[in-house]
Amino acid sequence: MWRSAVDDPLDSIRFELAGITAEGRLRTRPLIDSPDGRLISLRADGKRLKLVNWASNDYLGMAGELVVANGARRALRTWGAGSGAARLLAGGLALHRRLELHLARFLGAEDSLLTTTGFQANLAALGALAGDPEDVLILDRLCHASTYDGARLAAGTLLRFAHNDVADLERNLERASSGRRRIVCVESIYSMDGDEAPLAAIRAACDRHGALLLVDEAHALGVVGPGGRGLCAETSVRADVRVGTCSKALGSQGGFIAASSAVVELCVNRGRAFIFSTAPVPAATGASLAALELLERQSDRPAKLLATAAGLRLALAAQGWTIPAGRSPIIPLLVGDEAAALDLAEKLRALGHHAPAIRPPTVAAGACRLRLTLTHAHRPVDLRRLLAALASVRLAEGTPQAQG
Repeated sequence: MWRSAVDDPLDSIRFELAGITAEGRLRTRPLIDSPDGRLISLRADGKRLKLVNWASNDYLGMAGELVVANGARRALRTWGAGSGAARLLAGGLALHRRLELHLARFLGAEDSLLTTTGFQANLAALGALAGDPEDVLILDRLCHASTYDGARLAAGTLLRFAHNDVADLERNLERASSGRRRIVCVESIYSMDGDEAPLAAIRAACDRHGALLLVDEAHALGVVGPGGRGLCAETSVRADVRVGTCSKALGSQGGFIAASSAVVELCVNRGRAFIFSTAPVPAATGASLAALELLERQSDRPAKLLATAAGLRLALAAQGWTIPAGRSPIIPLLVGDEAAALDLAEKLRALGHHAPAIRPPTVAAGACRLRLTLTHAHRPVDLRRLLAALASVRLAEGTPQAQG
């Protein structure tokens, strides 16, 4: 039977892709030959470029540490290449439990639950905690996509409050006063601006309204707090649930939920993203455990990283770049216009630096930026060359440097 092109179910997909292309927002998968916290070999336009990497979340440079690689090798030799199944079937290894107990001790929690990714940690936690239509999830507007996806997949109602606005949070808590269970979700350090949540005030608001507090510490673990234990530890704020990842400061892969034994057991029994996912591969878990142990032995790494970040922030501000206030190694260069952000990223790449433009839908229209992430692996010469490259771009554009 003859069918017109209009009847082809792929036509709508091709049309959507054409629209993305017309907007200049078609993304492609970069080919990176040598991922590292400092240098990458990037294949683009038929060329191989060796660039200083300013896009890695390997904050403590753990991915390049021999002791972390050896942790992965030991796990591979002992447990094999794959976990083989979901943890509740046949994929649960003693190694997984060892990392869970170590994370719980490190964070001062009763227990923790390891997931295959940090994304899944949020999905599992929120799906378990808000499993009833009468539950209410109240999210900061700038929470990560995984938190929003977890909230949308959960049975409860989703509400949002203005970023870091405790008064707006209070209004939403009052609006949700009839809910069976209220869960407030924030990040301790936000991934795009590098700013921090007012955790003490948020905790107080939750206590006044009988709400649970979930804090995503993905960008704070290994970065702030005593020995890199996160912003909750630094501010002495009790979070009912902390979610985090092994794929950033620990230089490996995996996620976790740290909480009371009761919350963890609920996630084991009701967290679909945990229940129906294959367990983390042994090598990733072994690497995470080795990185955590190294962080405990070298507990000054986070403070050194923050000191270097402070110096880089001052130097960038002296050149006249617009940078949000903060102290984290996430340093956004706010550009605003999408085309200007893409142009700046391309100019830096030509000068030997990989700093991709961040644009919609990751950030709002008009808030485009280059998101520089500093790591322990970066050397003083890398910082000097980055600053020289940025200064040359400003001079070429005829923009005078600010007087510092």
